[in-house]
Amino acid sequence: MTDGVIKFRIDHTSGPALEASFWRPIEPIRRRLYELGLIGVRDGIGYGNVSRRLEDGRIVVTATQTGHLPRLDGEGYALVEAYDEAAFLIRSRGAAKPSSETLTHAALYEIDPLIGWVIHIHSAPLWEMMMRSKKYLKSADVPYGTPEMVREVRRIYEGRDPLKEPLFAMAGHEEGIVAFGRSGEEALQPIEALLSTTSNPSRY
Repeated sequence: MTDGVIKFRIDHTSGPALEASFWRPIEPIRRRLYELGLIGVRDGIGYGNVSRRLEDGRIVVTATQTGHLPRLDGEGYALVEAYDEAAFLIRSRGAAKPSSETLTHAALYEIDPLIGWVIHIHSAPLWEMMMRSKKYLKSADVPYGTPEMVREVRRIYEGRDPLKEPLFAMAGHEEGIVAFGRSGEEALQPIEALLSTTSNPSRY
């Protein structure tokens, strides 16, 4: 697993912790995922992230390499103020840099303006089940955090209503699963549906 390594170009302005109004709505969702082992750390590398889109289009996302922390505050989140998929560039601010999967989150927000939250988790059992099943969407065998992954996210939802199929496995990013929705609770629902099929979702 090589999650956690930022591959995009970044123009990050280091500054004070984000205001609570930005990140506090995310914490209950993120904490639930952490407690389930779907966000965490393995071999010294953090995995899993959560974001929400603000009304003005900016994105609040968990910072890179925070998977080992059971709780985050304003220092564990970054504010993405602009992004350019063509240039593979993100402009952000905060006490820490944004998640390495931020541009994948941004691609989903661009697909449908109703999408307000994106969740990226890791689970070997859930991922293996999804890769075997024809019920779920699967992304192609491309690495995480790359322009190819961003394009692949767009491709798999071409001609589809994304909110009717808000879950996919990342074939090129072993154990990686992405879910999304209009709200945090809605984004969590397809993951909870998967959880009901296994007794140990975080087993490696």
